[in-house]
Amino acid sequence: MDIDDKQLRELEKKVLAYRFRIKDADERKTYDEVFDHSTLMIIYDMMSSGIFDTLDFPIATGKEGIVFRATTPDGGFVAVKIYRISNATFNNMQKYIAGDERFRNVGKSRRRAIFLWAQKEYRNLERMHASGIPVPKPIKCVKNVIAMEFIGIDETPALHLKDTGTEDAQPLYETLYDCIKRLYREVGLVHADFSEYNILMRDEQPTIIDVGQAVLKNHPMALEFLERDIKNLARYFRKYDIKADVQALKADVLGGDG
Repeated sequence: MDIDDKQLRELEKKVLAYRFRIKDADERKTYDEVFDHSTLMIIYDMMSSGIFDTLDFPIATGKEGIVFRATTPDGGFVAVKIYRISNATFNNMQKYIAGDERFRNVGKSRRRAIFLWAQKEYRNLERMHASGIPVPKPIKCVKNVIAMEFIGIDETPALHLKDTGTEDAQPLYETLYDCIKRLYREVGLVHADFSEYNILMRDEQPTIIDVGQAVLKNHPMALEFLERDIKNLARYFRKYDIKADVQALKADVLGGDG
């Protein structure tokens, strides 16, 4: 592709400015590992394609990478998730990829595993969104960069359930349990990290995020992950005096598969 050196330098300056604002050494290291030359070129390509015009600010920073809010050419917003290529959680990723028939022959290449992980998240989002599960709408995935729907109110990113709590616990509990059930029965997936940390709340409505580790229902560890998801749901809503029988819920989700 044609490169506009001035625009590329402007992008690099903005990334550098983000870095200087970070005081935590681990977060600064994450930035350094996220914004390598290859990733900058992908971001530039997405900008050139009109997916977004600018990276605005980080929404979330974690050990796997960074999520940014970005502004589109028409003034709207998207979320841009960038995975670290040098990733300390590489070995943890392996157990979710290794048993997934969609992603065979990963080998021992860290870079290839990260690219596959991003692709896995994107394809999981596609499957979930197509089935009506409340997840961000996927837009594009290139190597370690995913563009997706921005979840927020006006310009402000939505908060996690862990931070907002809820005033309507029973309906929310039922909605989230229904999501777990429909994910398994209709989409053929298990989230595998379902918790209040991976649910965004907008107007008391949940959006499920971080679906990279979601596995097919025939994955060798799917039932273990499913039970863990249900336990997390039951644990969180216990503080709202909602009692849930984990084994009964699991049996209900499995239906004839149990």
